[in-house]
Order: sequence, then structure tokens, then C-alpha cells
Amino acid sequence: MLVGEILHKVSKLIIVVVFILSIALLMSTSFYKNNVMVNKGEEQTYFYNGNKNIECLYYNTADFLNVKEYNLNKDAGTIHGCIVPHHLLAKDLIHEVFQNIKKDEYKTVVLIGPDHESVNKGKIFTTLSDYQTPMGILETDDKITSELLKNSFIIANDEKLTKEHSTSSIVPFIKNYLDDVKVITLVLTKQVTLEDIDLLVEKLYENVNMDETLFIASVDFSHYLDLDNANKMDLISMDAIKNKDIKRIMTFNNDNLDSPNSVVTMLKMMDKAKLNGNVLNNSNSELILKDNINETTSYITYLFY
Repeated sequence: MLVGEILHKVSKLIIVVVFILSIALLMSTSFYKNNVMVNKGEEQTYFYNGNKNIECLYYNTADFLNVKEYNLNKDAGTIHGCIVPHHLLAKDLIHEVFQNIKKDEYKTVVLIGPDHESVNKGKIFTTLSDYQTPMGILETDDKITSELLKNSFIIANDEKLTKEHSTSSIVPFIKNYLDDVKVITLVLTKQVTLEDIDLLVEKLYENVNMDETLFIASVDFSHYLDLDNANKMDLISMDAIKNKDIKRIMTFNNDNLDSPNSVVTMLKMMDKAKLNGNVLNNSNSELILKDNINETTSYITYLFY
């Protein structure tokens, strides 16, 4: 009888333990599904759950480990603008730019990049939401963004800002290097007109403190050409940027770069501030991969000071 009671109690205890473990496993699985880090080729994608912030989908932990320390451009004064790639294959070029700019003090970052889909022709997308990054929350400057949204061609769209890698891939770098700045994100469709770019530039100039603001244009240059032809296109692009040849830049296609509008916006903002840009670096996916490929992507980084 005593043995029977003991066995009965043990069996009940086992059932309770199994039940608790099952619940724990379900909760763990649910959390994993909603906070998963998925390997996708070169990128590790993070999905966050339980907040209303924009998810930081383009992030690779390895890109922020054992980062090389780059020599700073000693000729650069206070930097108020830069052009960086958004292809994370070129992460070293992005780090080099941010190591140059982190020496300066900023309260606001204006991040500009292309809308690769460009379905809503002529529109510029932004967000009032903050970003969830692996380094913490990067806040959006909702006051200035709200002013920009008074223009009919500028639309708040969190889904667009989540998926568009031209800007979301740069957000972790901003948080990593500049920490407590606030960001204004602008994603430009290919069909944005020069007239609307001028309106955007005027609105930004009216609302930001230029002395405390950094402008970042997230742009990849020549696409789908072999290395020799990509290098030729890079020379043409650099010449047009150097000479601030807006009309010429607006005619460029993927042979030169993926977002003429973003570069033109940057040049017009820097012209307002009476700043000039200099090339920091120039590279190509073939050189980075150290392998012959028929369709390359080239990268040119700039500092404006």
C-alpha cells in the first residue's frame, strides 16, 4: 500500500514536471520564432517582437566584430555630409566613413536612400517610428519629420522603411557610432522630380540645425558591369559629382549608380551649407570578393566638409 502511494505521487510529480517543461518549450519556441536570427547568404536577419519600433532587418553580427581601425582623413574639417554604400559586402567602406565622422558632434542625422521598388512613382517615404537595432533604440526626430510630411509627396510608411535596405542597413552603423542622435529617414523613388527635391532641401534647411546635423546618402554605384567598364563609369560619376553637374547626374542609370535623386539631394544640401565633397574611397565587389565576376557593383565613398 505504501509503495503504491509513493508510485502514485511520483507519477503525479512527473506529470507536473513534464507539463511545466512543455510550457517552457512552447514559450521558448514562440520567442525564437519572433526573435529569430536567420542566416541569408552573407546577411543575418534579426526579427524583433513585442515593440512598435521599425525592425532592423539588415544586420550581420560579424560586421561589427574585430573592425579594423582606419586612418582618418586629416584634411577633413567638421563633416556634415557623406556618401556610403548600402551593400553590406562593402561594410569595411561603411566603417571607414563612420570612423571619420564619429569625431564630430551631431544631434540629428538625415539618412537618404533609394526606394528600389519605386512603385509609388514620385513619392518620398519616411517614418515617425523609432528603430529597434541590436545596439538599442535609435530615435526618429518626429518633430522635423512631421514638418516634412506636410508636403504631399512625402508619405509615412513603416512597412516601406522596414523592407528598404538602402536605409535600414545603415541604421545599425548610425546607432553603433553616433549612439544618441535622432534620425530623419527619407527613401526616394526614382521618379522624384527636381522641383520636389528643391522643396525637400528648402524644408530641411529651414528645420534642421546645420551645425549639428549629418547628412548621409546611402548609394551604390555602377551595377551589373564587368570591372573594367564599372571603373570607367565610376570615373564619369565622380567627375559629375565633383562638378555638381545636377542635370547630368539626373540622367544616370544603373550603369553609374542606383539613386541619382539621393546624390542630387545631398549635393543641393551641401551647396546650401557651402561645403564641398572629396572622395574617400573607391572599390568594387570583384575586388572585395577577390574573384572574377561578370556583373559587379562598385562603391564610392565621400566626405563633405
